[in-house]
Amino acid sequence: MVWNLENITDKNSLENHLQLVAVFYQASSAAIIIMDAAYKILEINPAFTVTTGFSFAELENKPIVKIFDLFVNSAQQEEIIASINDHGSWRGELLIYRKTKDYLSALVLIDGVKQFDGRMSHHVALLLDISDRKQLEHELRHHAEFDPLTNLANRNLFFQRLTDTLASAKRFQYTVALLYLDLDGFKQVNDSLGHGEGDNVLIEVAYRLRNGVREVDTAARLGGDEFVIILNGTSKEMIAVTAQRIIDLVTFTVKEKGMELQVSASVGIAIYPDDTMNAMTLLKYADAAMYSAKIKGKSRFCWHIN
Repeated sequence: MVWNLENITDKNSLENHLQLVAVFYQASSAAIIIMDAAYKILEINPAFTVTTGFSFAELENKPIVKIFDLFVNSAQQEEIIASINDHGSWRGELLIYRKTKDYLSALVLIDGVKQFDGRMSHHVALLLDISDRKQLEHELRHHAEFDPLTNLANRNLFFQRLTDTLASAKRFQYTVALLYLDLDGFKQVNDSLGHGEGDNVLIEVAYRLRNGVREVDTAARLGGDEFVIILNGTSKEMIAVTAQRIIDLVTFTVKEKGMELQVSASVGIAIYPDDTMNAMTLLKYADAAMYSAKIKGKSRFCWHIN
């Protein structure tokens, strides 16, 4: 009788390890994709189907471009592939295409799997859904940049836009006009009808301002009943036309509690680079020109005079 003894401790340990990895792959709440060397999908875990809506049958042997929206951007694709080839991995945020034909924001980690001879045989991608975080970031940024009552740009965003606009105007040599608006009759609305009706007036004015300027322009609320408009790349003649159109748009009657109260606007105008090349000085000049319009009878516009 011959006994052939084999130590299977290491073999059992390996099998247990592989079973543990398989359980993790199936149970993980993170979406996982296994791809071949050419980035074609070989396997996905259940979390990937839950996240994207795609089944394995729909993606088997399909290129990863099917779900990675970034791959329409060849430069970014080359950057990712170069990182994986040089460093063995890539990490970043991507838009992921879902079966419902919308997108989700995901943190994506891609690792290359190399053979002993150094050849890349597979790729593994891990996707973490960060849509809620991105939405929260968007909301926080919106609160930081937009007036909560009128939804116009607030003071902070206005100054950022003005600085950027003047820098662009300097580079490409075009004219920028700053219109400073103060409402006429607003105090009477507040005093007679209350701050609630005053807020309604501000909301209505903001709506009219948004619809009275181009997409390349900026309408902002500085505070109270003071508004500003940045007009990009336009002639002095068109600035005057726009200023009068704005005045006409924000001139209306508030009818409430048996009263009829007139609301209009006085507008001051300062021009870059004719009046000044400094953002704060431009605002100061437009503000002063607005007070000149008030003194001259309101519901009109005045230019800054050097």
